Amino acid sequence: MQIGNKLFPYPTINNIESRSCYKETTYAFKCNDYNDGKSYILEDAYIEINNSKIKKLMEEGTLGAALIVECSSTIYRKMYEITTEPQTIKIDINNLRDKVEVSCYIYAKKDIENFYDEDFQEGYNEYSFKIDKNDIIAIDDGYTTIIDYDEEIDKKVSSIFQIIRSQFADSMIIEKNVKKIIISLPDEEFTYYDNLKNNDNLQNIFFSMIAIPALTYCLKEFQDEIRIGNYELDSIEMEYNWFISVRNAYKNQFNVELTEEIFKNADVSEISQKLLNNGSLKGIEDLFNICIGKNLYGGEEDE
Repeated sequence: MQIGNKLFPYPTINNIESRSCYKETTYAFKCNDYNDGKSYILEDAYIEINNSKIKKLMEEGTLGAALIVECSSTIYRKMYEITTEPQTIKIDINNLRDKVEVSCYIYAKKDIENFYDEDFQEGYNEYSFKIDKNDIIAIDDGYTTIIDYDEEIDKKVSSIFQIIRSQFADSMIIEKNVKKIIISLPDEEFTYYDNLKNNDNLQNIFFSMIAIPALTYCLKEFQDEIRIGNYELDSIEMEYNWFISVRNAYKNQFNVELTEEIFKNADVSEISQKLLNNGSLKGIEDLFNICIGKNLYGGEEDE
């Protein structure tokens, strides 16, 4: 969320001096950020502010500091409460891709009557102001970073599915083919899917509704066959080529080989979700963001 040159009906503090309505007060968000391959890490994240009144209101819980991390490519948007004390925040790298914006604001957690500060610039210093809950008090538009995300694992796993139209199906039908898992959708639902499938913002939702249940179903069937002695894991891999991608992805995800003993006792639903980018949970979050949107005010995003 970028405030930029937006004007407010009350004085605000800005880390860009020319935009600040205070004379001596300074405010800034500080952290050391880096990507370790698994997480985007904001190490020692905290705010610096030299205004004693603002500090007191924060200590009392009247004001709070919100660190906002946004990624338009994945529709990721989350607010983290931070303070003047350093803390480390880790974000799953799968949530972020390409341009990521990091910003930080001090905002009102409660309504404030007759808000006044002796450090107001001339033009404001004769007035007090009504501050509503969630109004922004201090602004640091932060910075933009680029997350280089390796999609190869996701591509390899998601490529094991083939979704087709069926004029005879009245529900989703799952079949284990040699090369792929075939998912048949009724005519009308396939048309909806086909029109939306290239929208990056909907991938986790499709994973949660279609791919994860299909993979879980197939893995559960394999697991049951192994438990009763009808199959060995290596024979599954020989018969169903797509299962090679599953085993490779499992090793990349969990850093261990998927052995027959592990597979026989595994929670195949959990495995399916992990291998498909935690699509069930992310699908819920993406659907919320698409339908409602999130911002500091709890309403729709500013255009």
